[in-house]
Amino acid sequence: MLKNYLKIAWRNAQRNKLHASIHIIGLAVAFAICTLLFLISYFHLSFDSFHNEKSRLFQTTRFENNAQGPQLTSNMPLPLTQALKSDIEDIETAVIVNRGRPENISYQNKDLNRVIVRTNPEFFELFNFPILSGDAKTALSNIQDIALSESTAKAIFGEQNPIRKELKIGKIGAEQVYTVSALLKDAPKNSSIRFDAVARIESLADFAENQNNWGANAHNVFIKISEKSNQQQLESKLVPFVEKYYPDQLTQLKMEHPETAKTSELLSLNLTNIEDVHFGARGAPKALIFAIMGLGAFILLIACFNFINLNMAQSFKRSRELGVRKTLGAYKKQLFFQLWGEAFFIYFIGFVFGMLLASQLVPAFNAQFGGGVEISTLLEPSFLIIMGGVFLMVTLIAGGYPALKMANFGLVEILKGNVSTKKPGLLRNTLLIAQFSISTLLICTSIIAAQQLGFLKQKPIGFEKEQVISIPVGYQNDGRKVLARMKNELADDPTFVSIAGSGANLGRGRDRSTTRSIVSTEYRQNQIQAYSLLGDFDFLKTLQIPIIEGRDFNKNFATDTVNAVVVTESFVKAMGESDPIGKYFGGEDEMSGNRIIGVVPNFNVHSPSEQALPVAIHLSAKEPINYIFVKVKSDDPASAMGRLEPVWEKVAEKTVFNGSFLDENLQAWYEMERVITSVFGIASGIAIFLSCLGLFAISLMVIQLRFKEIGIRKVMGASVRGIVSMLSLHFLKLVSISLLIALPLAWFAMEKWIQGYEYRIEISPLTFIGVGLLVALVAILTVSFHAVKAALVNPIKSLRTE
Repeated sequence: MLKNYLKIAWRNAQRNKLHASIHIIGLAVAFAICTLLFLISYFHLSFDSFHNEKSRLFQTTRFENNAQGPQLTSNMPLPLTQALKSDIEDIETAVIVNRGRPENISYQNKDLNRVIVRTNPEFFELFNFPILSGDAKTALSNIQDIALSESTAKAIFGEQNPIRKELKIGKIGAEQVYTVSALLKDAPKNSSIRFDAVARIESLADFAENQNNWGANAHNVFIKISEKSNQQQLESKLVPFVEKYYPDQLTQLKMEHPETAKTSELLSLNLTNIEDVHFGARGAPKALIFAIMGLGAFILLIACFNFINLNMAQSFKRSRELGVRKTLGAYKKQLFFQLWGEAFFIYFIGFVFGMLLASQLVPAFNAQFGGGVEISTLLEPSFLIIMGGVFLMVTLIAGGYPALKMANFGLVEILKGNVSTKKPGLLRNTLLIAQFSISTLLICTSIIAAQQLGFLKQKPIGFEKEQVISIPVGYQNDGRKVLARMKNELADDPTFVSIAGSGANLGRGRDRSTTRSIVSTEYRQNQIQAYSLLGDFDFLKTLQIPIIEGRDFNKNFATDTVNAVVVTESFVKAMGESDPIGKYFGGEDEMSGNRIIGVVPNFNVHSPSEQALPVAIHLSAKEPINYIFVKVKSDDPASAMGRLEPVWEKVAEKTVFNGSFLDENLQAWYEMERVITSVFGIASGIAIFLSCLGLFAISLMVIQLRFKEIGIRKVMGASVRGIVSMLSLHFLKLVSISLLIALPLAWFAMEKWIQGYEYRIEISPLTFIGVGLLVALVAILTVSFHAVKAALVNPIKSLRTE
């Protein structure tokens, strides 16, 4: 029987090649896109799920409602871990994690830049990062111990055993000697904590200075709670903890918000489960991941709607076949399984082609969206079970419903040729409306997201980003010496306008590194949170940031490298000071405070999509210069870049030239918006394609059913234009209903989405009008192809009896 069903399914597919092709192509595309979107969602939702006791692992975050507005950060002070362990018995273990930046690792004649995480010895007890060689309990027993990842160890030592070998870490002249104590398996791609090596927190250069400083917030803290405790109970115990260790801040916040009595509404320590850490401020929002999953489901739904519509439309053509089978004794159950088997056959072919297409598109998908998806994930049992479940559910619903309806056709009505549903076309029309509603919603989303992205890119950021080259100094050279050499080498070249050093990059360059330093300070009891930015004497000149009050840094003032600061207008506003020049903050005098020497307009240190904080620019004779900015004056900036490379090789022999233009670096600021625009743009394109594919096939089936009616109308004098209008008007009504449903939903959803941006567009009604006209035009063109063709047919041919 099964063999017979397969034969019939194959013959029907051959007999109706057009509809079978539409089914298979639509299903293959839908399954491929759905698989890719589910893969990226699966990857993000699996972050940190490999830890054995993940339900008991949490990261601390701090909420502060100060004069600048609510602030949420995961940056914590060094003394927090010890205080948590000693004061709260529900906490079994607490570790500090300094994620750090790449550092120079030297062994014999090899030098590598690698990311070193600094932490406590209990790190390997808290997290499940497999140790290939060594002991978790003693891996960081000594302050100068270091555990290397497998790939780092291989890059340094090749096939040699790395255990007990010594490495030098740090800039030349300031290296520290470490002993390799353990070999780690590389951190999984779905780990929030990424590292090439792990060392003790005490080995940080500023550890002794900040180990008791509750104001130096530069680290993450992770805790493991006891089995008897839970997140809610522990957070309630953190309220008196905050009152004990943050009394000065609470006093100041209560002065700023006298109407607020609760401590938790002013300042609180909160917990984030390890599986949700990835979705924090710097990761992909969880809502976006679920939205991507929803996109995959929507696209698959559209393909299912096509299948149901076409099968129901074809049921009228197959009514005699079903009548003969019933006359010969076929039961409803047999007819159902035969018809559902045919649907399963088509779906299986579409599913296989879709999975093959998805596997071929994974590399391109990763390149476009920067995902960590691997082809091997397709073969993971858990993912196969998910996709297998999706396939069976879709097949049962989309294939089972038409099969059930067709199997229930009455024998007498079939033989009389009077087969019809109780409400002809109701299901078909509903599904078509749903298809175009989804497509319209996705098109509106992608267009508005693109408008917001364009708005952010065009918004002035407050400094010169064109024709400014950013060069990472690397970790083998002294940045100050390299900066001085470059200024000497390029002093007589008019192409290079100015050169400056910085402690941090703006955006993300070719070293793929980005850092931020947020400091909390006070001025006359006003709490101020600001970005701290290390510059040098030509920093403002190179970035063309004008001084609007006071003066720039000047080499003639010796104290400028000690405590002089240039701040933004928003910093002055947060101070509440009308005349800031010469004022000290963070202390009352030159010995303890920072002296403001100049004020500049507000500018963005990080993405305009984030809340903008004030900025304080300072000089330092001790802090390292990590990046060099070069302002070029050239009609051909690319040639200036080429001329810089040999100069760099001369002044920084041990570091590869990784220069990039600032405007390219700043693209990293808009990564999330770019992903949203691209994903929704592709999804909307696929959705409208599948919707039109279905409309194309349905319009053909409807016109075939009305073939004789069209002939009669022509005989009675109807014009070609009139017939085309009649046939198109029905589908245009359905599209209009879908627009009335989708456009208000799109406006509501996108209006809510852009509220999350400090700088945002005003959504124009013209956008929705344009989308509506576009969707209607595409639908009319799709239907008109068959309508014109049917209207031009000779009525003699359409009225001829069989």
